[in-house]
Amino acid sequence: MSHLGVLQEISIAKIRTPTTQFRMNLDNLDDLALSIKQHGLLQPIVVRPMQHEFEVVAGNRRFAAARLLKLRKISCHLIDLSDKEAFEIGLVENVQHKTLNPIEEAVAFNRYVESHGWGGISELARRIGRSQEFVTRRIQLLLLPEKIREEIMRQRITASVALEMLPLDKDVIDDFADFVIKNPLTKNEIRHIVKVSKAKSDDNDPSNYKEKTPSSSANMAYEKEVYLLDKALRKTLAVMKSTLLNFDDTVDNVSDDWILKELLMQYRLIIHGDIDTFLKLRKRLKTKIPKGYFGLLIPDEDDCNSKLNNPVVDDREPTKKSAIHLWDTRLWR
Repeated sequence: MSHLGVLQEISIAKIRTPTTQFRMNLDNLDDLALSIKQHGLLQPIVVRPMQHEFEVVAGNRRFAAARLLKLRKISCHLIDLSDKEAFEIGLVENVQHKTLNPIEEAVAFNRYVESHGWGGISELARRIGRSQEFVTRRIQLLLLPEKIREEIMRQRITASVALEMLPLDKDVIDDFADFVIKNPLTKNEIRHIVKVSKAKSDDNDPSNYKEKTPSSSANMAYEKEVYLLDKALRKTLAVMKSTLLNFDDTVDNVSDDWILKELLMQYRLIIHGDIDTFLKLRKRLKTKIPKGYFGLLIPDEDDCNSKLNNPVVDDREPTKKSAIHLWDTRLWR
């Protein structure tokens, strides 16, 4: 995309900002103004002639910094362009220099394709040197709620992660976004949670199972709790495996006292068995954990005292405060 033009010093008073702004905020103008003051304008801005003035095509931030310095003239690359050509040149410069955030790119792409109708996604992708999938996925960001788009602009959620939340219902997606911010997840982890949650909602018929069917919000809350428990299990397994390795070193250092070595080997088997138990918990967590488990309340002090005074023995029903390795006898049966 090359256009013939001329280099010219033009009075800043005769130049106006473009009607279509690609960037919502011109950040760090002070730093750019200081650089221009010290080293000069290294790259001219691109302008096009209008009826009574000139319009910035590319370099709006440099132009704003020059105005901040109260310069009288600025070096310009003057090119005669149509509205479409001006839009394409400005968009290409910003995309190639990666000065736009994903939402700003999405708005610009949508303007080109939908608002102005200058071409389809394939033509736009060819113009800016990106794939059709890239352009399509950027435009899909505009389907997200405003709160999610704001979090993308604040760089608290990435565009790829946000797109994985797109299939969620509107009453769920905001809460799930808060969860993602507090508990950073990979794209694959979010995809799995969303897939399971949607599957549970779609498999239920609200007309027939209105009281029994959990809402999308309930499904999502359940999946988030399962993820947090799985995350805790992963950390626990890492610590236990590290302990086992250190324990092996201790056993290897005991050579003479075979009784002590045998005793240590017994403890090693216990640690190994606990690791196996946690591995089974992780494996069966998402498929067999009772949905009401997370809502179980720990008995208050009066209940505990009552049970101490009137103990009831039940080998098959451990109390809610049982050690985690006992869960396997009750939850996974």
